[in-house]
Amino acid sequence: MGGKKKKDLGKGKYSLTSTQEVLYQRDFKMADRAGGFTDRNTKL
Repeated sequence: MGGKKKKDLGKGKYSLTSTQEVLYQRDFKMADRAGGFTDRNTKL
């Protein structure tokens, strides 16, 4: 079976597409900023 294996990240029941990951990261960063948390390494 020489086919490519699907990536199994083992992060839980639900997996996100790369687009969804980017959107969620952006939303969480905005929510953190709204809550007063700032990370100087984080760019929006």
